[in-house]
Amino acid sequence: MPSRRALFLAAASALPLVPRSARADSWPSQPIRLVVASAAGGNADVVARLVANALEPRIGQRILVENLAAASGMRATEAVAREAPDGHSWLVGTSSQLVHNIALFDPMPVDIARALRGVAMINESPGVLVVKADHPARDLADFIARAKAAPGSFVMGSGPAGTTTHIMGLHFAERAGIRLEHLPYPAGSQAMRDILGGRVTAMFDIAVTALPQIRGGAVRGLGVSSPERLAAAPELPTLVEGGLRDFVAGTWNSIALPAGTPDVVVARVNALVNEVVQAPAMRARLAELGGFVPAAMTPAEVDAYVARERALWIPVVRATGARAS
Repeated sequence: MPSRRALFLAAASALPLVPRSARADSWPSQPIRLVVASAAGGNADVVARLVANALEPRIGQRILVENLAAASGMRATEAVAREAPDGHSWLVGTSSQLVHNIALFDPMPVDIARALRGVAMINESPGVLVVKADHPARDLADFIARAKAAPGSFVMGSGPAGTTTHIMGLHFAERAGIRLEHLPYPAGSQAMRDILGGRVTAMFDIAVTALPQIRGGAVRGLGVSSPERLAAAPELPTLVEGGLRDFVAGTWNSIALPAGTPDVVVARVNALVNEVVQAPAMRARLAELGGFVPAAMTPAEVDAYVARERALWIPVVRATGARAS
């Protein structure tokens, strides 16, 4: 007859191999690492820190925001994809990382579609075409006309190659029928500084970081890439109003976890993030920053949303000929 110890070991070996820290009754058992693929002060960083501050009291653990802005966001994506799937490493997933990079890297350092799973949606934010406040172009049509009159003389700045602001600039030039010199920077804030310094003519900046510069009078907005005018900046016309039919683009911020994270933890993170971002005060704050919060999504709905974005934008990115820097 087997000993009691043998029976115990046999029973234990039959239990699911789920780390203790990944079980609902013990998660989270340590601080959360929240990885952001943008420099401090960038769109995703600003939003991540707002959400992290609101989440900490509900989770009962510190949320440590870590900025890994290298390699067009791939470094951050890869870092989280390779972490233990125990619910303690989160990625702020954006259109640049989870969509554009699939078209930009060959080979891919990590299979994004398989290595990560969508968990919750935070917000969406369009781009704003900005020029220095004293630029002679007074509106979008004037800017396009001046660019056509002097092909290649306008320099379009952006964040790193392949990121949303870079792709929007390339797509804009193609749609407007103009030739611009493109100058990607390690961070969008550096491109903005060079607009102020006169080295760069224009850039698409995400509304979250563009609107403070516009309100401060440093730059002037020529158009926003949203389907409707922003509540936070109703004076800004849309690019559609400016004559670029159907030009709607931007970025979004979501939470993604390693693919092997247990469903029970994914469901818990989803509920917590939805609770925070759907709160009226947070929705109002994100709208004030130049974006909006879509209706709460389940993890499956987040994955479906990302799949639609990939079907729409990967061909566009490939058509620009952009490659990761």
